[in-house]
Amino acid sequence: MFQHRELGLNQAYQIAATLVLTVLFWAYFWVLSTFIPHFSLTGVGNYFEYYVALILAFQVSLVNTRQQDIFSVNSGILESHRLVRPHFAFAVAITFMFLVLTKDAAISRVFLLTFIPFSYMGLVLFTRYAALPLLEGLLRTRKQSLLLIGRPGELAKVESLLSKAKKFGMETVGMLTEAPQEELPAGVPKLGEPADLEKVLAGQEIGNVFILGSPRDRRHLGGWLVAAEQHGCRVSLVNDLDVFLQRRLSYFRCDDVDLIELREEPLQNLVNRLAKRSFDICISLPVVIFALPVLMVVVWFIHRLQAPGPLLFRQIRSGIDNQPFEILKFRTMYADQCDSARQASVADGRIFPAGRWLRRFSLDEFPQFFNVLTGQMSVVGPRPHMRQHDAVFAETMSSYRLRSFVKPGLSGLAQIRGFRGEALAPEDIVHRVECDIEYVETWTFGLDVRIVWQTARQIVRPPKSAY
Repeated sequence: MFQHRELGLNQAYQIAATLVLTVLFWAYFWVLSTFIPHFSLTGVGNYFEYYVALILAFQVSLVNTRQQDIFSVNSGILESHRLVRPHFAFAVAITFMFLVLTKDAAISRVFLLTFIPFSYMGLVLFTRYAALPLLEGLLRTRKQSLLLIGRPGELAKVESLLSKAKKFGMETVGMLTEAPQEELPAGVPKLGEPADLEKVLAGQEIGNVFILGSPRDRRHLGGWLVAAEQHGCRVSLVNDLDVFLQRRLSYFRCDDVDLIELREEPLQNLVNRLAKRSFDICISLPVVIFALPVLMVVVWFIHRLQAPGPLLFRQIRSGIDNQPFEILKFRTMYADQCDSARQASVADGRIFPAGRWLRRFSLDEFPQFFNVLTGQMSVVGPRPHMRQHDAVFAETMSSYRLRSFVKPGLSGLAQIRGFRGEALAPEDIVHRVECDIEYVETWTFGLDVRIVWQTARQIVRPPKSAY
């Protein structure tokens, strides 16, 4: 009941706003051409194309952009402005693009430039002072009663929804709950317990039943639904499966099957993966061709002076889907003291003097751009750990392995937030893994760009945790 009432509300606003924009366009055209001396506009036909472009662009923006709540405008003119602005701006941009492409000299630029602020203010004022009262009035023509079932503690979570339900024309008549009346908010009487649903529905005219989450004994839920529908009631149920499972859920429909997934994974999208891979190549290729050879020569000379031995340190790390790969780094420890199972620490005696400088400015990580170029790593992603540490860290946090859903990276969300260096306590691992999982679930191309930018700043001005 809520879904289609809200959808209808948005569609009604879309139609009404389009009609207002139509009236404003032609009324302004008529006023200028009739009452302004020496101001001539060409025929209606010339302007009709621009009217169509404006209206279509406005409609497309309203349809394809996530609708803001029309009821938010009752808080003031500023909310009306926020509701109208993105759609109107898109419509105006498309209209002027059309004008530039056609190079139409017959259209008055003065008309278009003065019409924009005039019509914008007209839409904002209509939205604030006419649309809301009109739509509320239409919704209240069919008032219905609303019965709540559940625990009073759930009411705070749906307070805004119940407020909207009142504007939809639904009046809350009471609540069925096992809690005493004292725990219910003022104005919501207790009509009995959930077991009394059949009796309450038989004794009162109830149009809608709102179940605040699943009951403790879920076997009762089926009986409530049957009883409500037998008395001709619409039923809405708050989905609390995420609370029950204690995690965010992703809901979608595929091949006529309703599915629930425990994690959002934007990088399962092929286009997103291609965008990320292109970004990796655009960054790693110039580094491997131009910067890495020069850096290799410099580090080779440093090794010869302070710590002779191999130029590169190679180690097996865990990659995407927990697959092993060989990571490359410039060696920063004495050749005979490279203990692969031991993390580097502050004042670590195994690190030669210039190696500390390489580590502090993250220059030792530059060979990993070759890992990025070959597709084993990404510029941005969870930092790969030693495989022997994975089992230990997984015991600290059960969701640790989820970070392997994406390629490991040179830098990541955890690193720019300061969670880098030696893991001295379980909390250090928890913070890093939380950041890594957040990255897996919320990846965007813009997030990668931001992480790269902040990582570059940290290379120039290293944090205290860089050693």
